[in-house]
Amino acid sequence: MAFITFLILMMRGNIMHKPANLLTLIIVSLININIAEAQSLQTVINTIDQITAEITVLQEKLDSLENTRKDSNDLKIKWEPAPSLRSNDKRFEMNIRGRVFTDAAWLSDKDNNTTVKATELRTARLGIEGKAWNNTKYKFETDFSGNNVTVKDAYLQWLGKNGTNIIVGQFKTPNSLDEQTSSRHISFMERASFTDAFQLSRKIGVGISTGGDNWTAKAGVFRGANGSSLENEGSDFAARVTYSPTYSKTQLHFGGSARLRTTSDQSKFRYRQRPHLHLSPKRFVETNRIGSKDFLVGLEAASLNGPLWVTAEIMRLKPKVGLSNQENPIFFGGYAEAGYFITGEKRGYKASKGTWDRPKVISPVNDGGTGAWALATRFDLLDLSSKGYLGGKQKNIIVGLNWYLNRYTRIMVNYNNTKITNASSASINGNDGRNSINGIGLRAQIDW
Repeated sequence: MAFITFLILMMRGNIMHKPANLLTLIIVSLININIAEAQSLQTVINTIDQITAEITVLQEKLDSLENTRKDSNDLKIKWEPAPSLRSNDKRFEMNIRGRVFTDAAWLSDKDNNTTVKATELRTARLGIEGKAWNNTKYKFETDFSGNNVTVKDAYLQWLGKNGTNIIVGQFKTPNSLDEQTSSRHISFMERASFTDAFQLSRKIGVGISTGGDNWTAKAGVFRGANGSSLENEGSDFAARVTYSPTYSKTQLHFGGSARLRTTSDQSKFRYRQRPHLHLSPKRFVETNRIGSKDFLVGLEAASLNGPLWVTAEIMRLKPKVGLSNQENPIFFGGYAEAGYFITGEKRGYKASKGTWDRPKVISPVNDGGTGAWALATRFDLLDLSSKGYLGGKQKNIIVGLNWYLNRYTRIMVNYNNTKITNASSASINGNDGRNSINGIGLRAQIDW
């Protein structure tokens, strides 16, 4: 009977090239069939066909399980230091991101109007960013500091094949090297005074950008920001260009930006600032709400050679006060900064974005090293007094020490001496409009 079965299978196909049929033959050959009581030849053929079909179904299930196993390896997980997920074809990617800055400050002024001994979570952010279908980037990040939830970046970005990108959502207006650089990578605990005083910030809008390996150009149109409750939010138009050539071993940076901004008469612009440390509860230079429109223009430059960096910016802002008998004032802000890595590292810089970046630590503490140590100093100027408006002039001298335990963890110590003059609009300074503030700030930061 087994011989007859063998002949049947031979007639029905090439047995040696079909493992399923070969397995069928083995099974059938082991069946103890009494020839005398054997069923008809057609019944045997039907039985063989049924067993073959069942084995084929089992093989298909095994193949499906094997494909599932292979598909599970399509996802790549990388820790840098938070998990980064990416498909094998690189069309999809998602990164978990966040940062925590814990600050402490001691601050007092000469007129004994404020004394600060306080701590805060300056930043406590969590978010995601990534790309989809290889030509769409996304980012969403919230800040929980101050026990409030604030949306920071929230946007979609389409990446064009010719290097031209379109971005829609909430993101920073393209102004200033110091403002465009992430707070994770700035030299001091706070940015230059003009960035807050002139309200460089995130807005909801549409932007377009292009660039190359050593240049960038970006412009955008904006109206309001998330959380705004104004019926008329006004509008902003902003643009920035950068060029980053290298000369011998020196990386250079040149840039400029501008912003034209309007608002409603019910919410005119006001200009003010703290004395460097964010924990100061009071602002020692400020104006009233005076501007229904303003125009800002700025220039920026930087040089990076080995462990030494030098950078400077200047901003000019002209508000339109709308009074026929009053000239429009002109306010200024700027800084000059120098820093040096005493352990030999080099400050990070991205020419393709025109911003500072994180340094590469030669000897991280987690590997038994001493980390990276950098000293920096800055002279910072903000002048809000012009044409009879006495918002005040603020001069900061800041000295900072940065200790990078690794690329993602840093300890900062800042000392600032702040001189205030011509600030009669700020009542905290007294009738003479003068004051001086000394402060020490500490920060422990980590990002992922």
